Amino acid sequence: MISFEEVKKLSKEEYIEYLKDKYEVNTVTENDRITTGDGNNHHYTWERIYHFSCGNCRNWWSYATTEDSYKWKSRKMTCPHCGHYTNIQPNPDMNMENNNEKIMA
Repeated sequence: MISFEEVKKLSKEEYIEYLKDKYEVNTVTENDRITTGDGNNHHYTWERIYHFSCGNCRNWWSYATTEDSYKWKSRKMTCPHCGHYTNIQPNPDMNMENNNEKIMA
């Protein structure tokens, strides 16, 4: 990989070749690359992000997953801050019906 300073010195043709080499990999993600997909279509990934707050220390963390299932919600988790291990449950303050009523009031 060449430095930013070296990239700035490339001619237009050299820069085009540099980009062709840099983005040659056809994977969705890679550490230092934005990839080109199959050359025809835009590719996307998706994830769900869940935010947790510890019932013991009250610190928070997030968990991202591509799982299309809610089975994992019935398990226990460990707080990464204090190590408290317990069941997880939805935040009752995030009930959509209750939130809609608050918004409409």
